[in-house]
Amino acid sequence: MKKSISRRDFLKGAAAGSMAFAASGILGFNNSSRVKASEAVYTAGTYSASATGAMGDVTVTMTFSETAITDVVLDLSKETPDIGQAAGETLMQAILDSQSSEIDTVSGASMTSGAVQKAAAKCIKQAKGEIPVEVVTENTEAAAEDTSKGWLGEAPEVTEIKETWETDILIVGAGNAGMAAAAYAADKGLNFRVVEQNPMVCDTRNWYGAADTSDALAADRKIDRQRAMTELSRYASGKNDQRVVKVWLDESAAMHEFVKGIMNEYGYDCYFEADQGVAEDGTNYYHAPIQHNYNAREDCEYADKQRNEIFLDYIQKKGYDVDFEHSLVELVKDGDKVIGAIVKNSDDEYIQINAANGVLLTTGGYEGNPEMMEALAPMAVSCITANSYFGTNKGQGIKAALWAGADMDKEPAPYLFDRGAVAPGVDAGYQVAEDGSKSFPGTISQWNPGTQPFMKVNRDGVRFANEGCPYNDIVFAASNQKGGVYCQVYDANFKEDWQKFHLLGCASLTRVLPDMMAERMEENVEAGIIMKADTLDELADKLGFEGESKEAFLAQCDRYNTIYDNGEDDEFFKSQHLLSELRTAPFYGVWLGASLLATGDGVKITPKTEVLDKDKNVIEGLYAAGNASGNFFANNYPELFPGLACGRAMTLALKAVKVMSGEEA
Repeated sequence: MKKSISRRDFLKGAAAGSMAFAASGILGFNNSSRVKASEAVYTAGTYSASATGAMGDVTVTMTFSETAITDVVLDLSKETPDIGQAAGETLMQAILDSQSSEIDTVSGASMTSGAVQKAAAKCIKQAKGEIPVEVVTENTEAAAEDTSKGWLGEAPEVTEIKETWETDILIVGAGNAGMAAAAYAADKGLNFRVVEQNPMVCDTRNWYGAADTSDALAADRKIDRQRAMTELSRYASGKNDQRVVKVWLDESAAMHEFVKGIMNEYGYDCYFEADQGVAEDGTNYYHAPIQHNYNAREDCEYADKQRNEIFLDYIQKKGYDVDFEHSLVELVKDGDKVIGAIVKNSDDEYIQINAANGVLLTTGGYEGNPEMMEALAPMAVSCITANSYFGTNKGQGIKAALWAGADMDKEPAPYLFDRGAVAPGVDAGYQVAEDGSKSFPGTISQWNPGTQPFMKVNRDGVRFANEGCPYNDIVFAASNQKGGVYCQVYDANFKEDWQKFHLLGCASLTRVLPDMMAERMEENVEAGIIMKADTLDELADKLGFEGESKEAFLAQCDRYNTIYDNGEDDEFFKSQHLLSELRTAPFYGVWLGASLLATGDGVKITPKTEVLDKDKNVIEGLYAAGNASGNFFANNYPELFPGLACGRAMTLALKAVKVMSGEEA
């Protein structure tokens, strides 16, 4: 049975978690512009309401006298400590000062701010008697109920539709795939709608992968298609559909030209990243020449906007828009055909959207859903220490498709980056709060230098893998080590080593911005995440090595210096140019695990992006692109194809619109 949380219980839990913010009327506020003292505006009491923030539910609890808001408590425990939680005191005080939910958004924490505004508005409406009092349930009981049904659960029963909308194409999700689809549909003058559960467009992956574009060919960087297809199939152990992969190979260049045209119109220069570095030497790894970037020109009016925000402006200027704060509830079928979807707006009203030409799911993966992660990607969970994902991606589109009869990839494909820095002694995996909610322990979303191939050891103080490997290889190897974590060690010559290593893709940020990264490193030393010492012996102590593990660690450091001197790694055969010394003080060490960016396993699709049922037949009227779609990745993400996930998302999104509109048969 569910029960409501009392104010006493709420405050007790909030205090225990150290992630709630409270302010009382004794701090003082001016409410003269809102109510008169002689008039009873509210029913005195305490009210709570929740809304979806950047990483999960945000709960606002407010106490009212008959004429004023006297107390505010914010539960931001699921938000990121350095962004959402950091905005707590500002948001709380703003509500008290303004006596309203109409407060300014905190810069950098727009998702959290929006959730607080929305939940606070509900509390005020409850206190005024305009809406029923909301029952905030204990997460532990809700989690237990969900577990009893499994992560998929059952399709909801919607009994009352407030209104019905009509369109030709319905795009569900305003992320990388959804906004690319919307921009293309707008460019063609199609009849479409976009719905998005959040109050804004989703995070943009700024660079993307495209094969054999005019820019790449001009740089004499033609992709080796045989090798690319072989590598992508090998990464997936043959579990992908090479026909779907070929759509990206064949059509991503056209996608790039379309995106480039819009970005150029908005003052951005698009270019191909021709630097392939020296990482190929001595290895069998194929660094595919596909990475495309863009930078704002000096006179760019939109320099502060991400690509998805530019796409939003692009469609708005053509007379379209995104219906924000409309979350997918379920798909609507007529027999075996999908004819639309039911969404819920910010007032908890249900709207049916009929889509004559079909529904395109671009809702992202399930990285923000612990139950799905634990059920579908348990090995990944065992080595994850931090997250860099978009927190509201909880697999809603995937679940809706499965309720409608879709089939899903049988193998997980988590996008893991070897950058989840944590303090000594912290294990990988979910941490469970008193209220039953789960989160990863790291406070740094991605510590980019973590990818650098310095010596890495386990808690026994010894190496366990070749550090010069793709991002996910080292973290998966760490899943077999104590705590699921490992320690990276380097000396004062780290800047020179970064240049020598010459890593590519997003790992190149450390090499390109060494001074900024070094400054952040010292900040993390002060924060107690990265350890710094004048001797390796002192460093071992700070890193938590004791007894035999300390002896082994110091011996491994000596052994690694010998490997460097000999120019040959006879332990794990790392390439010579990726070796470094441990001789010059100060010395540094940091414990690492994986940072989870996204999941890439979704519902199975055809090369036309049509969703397949469990018998591998097309579900008429249902399409998917981006991380909600499958048949492309398995096991992991091929990081040596920089920007492939985003490039795949946008290429297949354009493909879907072409098929749905009849541009392609």
